[in-house]
Amino acid sequence: MSKRKRGLGVVRFRKDTKKYVTDFYDNLGHRHVKTIGTNHSEALYELEEQRNMKRSPDGINKEVLFQTFAEAWLKRKIVMVKEATQVSYEGIVKNHLIPYFGNANLSEITRANIKDFLKDKVVSGKLKKKTIRNILIVLSEILDEALDDELIANNPYPHKINKQITQITQNQGKSNGKENGDTTFKKIDCLQTNEIILFLNACQDHKEDPQNYSLFYTAIFTGARRGELLALQWGDIDWNRKQIHIRRSLYKTKFQIPKSKYSVRAIDIEDRLLTILKQHRKRQTEIRLRAGSKWVDNDLIFCQKDGSPLDADNLYHRDFHRILKRSGIRRIRIHDLRHTFASILIAAKHSPKYIQNQMGHGSIQITMDLYCHLMEEVHEGAADKTASVIFGSGNVMVTGQEKGVTADSQPLDLFGSGGLI
Repeated sequence: MSKRKRGLGVVRFRKDTKKYVTDFYDNLGHRHVKTIGTNHSEALYELEEQRNMKRSPDGINKEVLFQTFAEAWLKRKIVMVKEATQVSYEGIVKNHLIPYFGNANLSEITRANIKDFLKDKVVSGKLKKKTIRNILIVLSEILDEALDDELIANNPYPHKINKQITQITQNQGKSNGKENGDTTFKKIDCLQTNEIILFLNACQDHKEDPQNYSLFYTAIFTGARRGELLALQWGDIDWNRKQIHIRRSLYKTKFQIPKSKYSVRAIDIEDRLLTILKQHRKRQTEIRLRAGSKWVDNDLIFCQKDGSPLDADNLYHRDFHRILKRSGIRRIRIHDLRHTFASILIAAKHSPKYIQNQMGHGSIQITMDLYCHLMEEVHEGAADKTASVIFGSGNVMVTGQEKGVTADSQPLDLFGSGGLI
């Protein structure tokens, strides 16, 4: 990228408005034209203030470019984090920080520059608030390290900037006709009861890999994330306690620990899933015997025909999309099968705390934020049901009875009391 124009700035008199303006390029090479008024001395004072903002403290190395230091920081940092985090850091530094701050010397970056950067990111409307926070966290870490290396006299990062993110986002949301900007969770999507059956039937089509049925059945009835699902090993199944243990995740053919300590969990499973997994294991044993010495023994439940890990992108773009099309269901994400599991737990009237543990959420607030609206739908008429404890069910009209919902309704039964699909 070419170096932006810089200068000490000038004071000009505009004949059309008959007012003085300052014309100034900041530390990052961004131009600022500001109308001052009819007082020439006041305009000169304003320009001098802008110049003072650009000066660096004595004794500080003024020649180290942000881009040079940020790239060196990135090389040191990525060897200490997981691969997914490496990709995130590289994207932040190369796509956001260097394009904006890259040509500035470290010692020239000011608090005002960072606030302008924040405003640009929010006003563009292209990034979620969480993404903007992550960008600013990386920026702060880079500047902290520059301070430790005595390349800057102080870290100009505004420590109350998170509050400013919320304020700007809310204001931007109002101007776009949104109630809370992007501070709320997006509405989730999940398969309805009839769609689950359609989807699983499509998995059993003769053109499909038989493994797809057991894989996607497991996804729907465990809520495991895609990486967790593909990293499952036979040793993770407790056949006696009827549980699947989530202990690792797969990212780009590499096993790693799950995204947080809460993701390490035991998910309760029912007899139907256990039977499906036993059938799948028998089928996989036959494939392994045919493969012989070519079999890669990772003990994976779901794998390629040589035992090696499945490709997550192929699973999504090839198998999953093909099954959706065959079933006639709208385009959703594999992650929406996780939401489907949550909706099943809610329909079965499990407690929010149990749902939190099964989903592996870090807090019950996350669970409530994501699925509160589903809980509200399930609990229509709950107040009448509660009152019936005191007054008896015979004297209480149940809200929603016209919809076929009664106070004595049983938890959702997707398949009835019969056998497998």
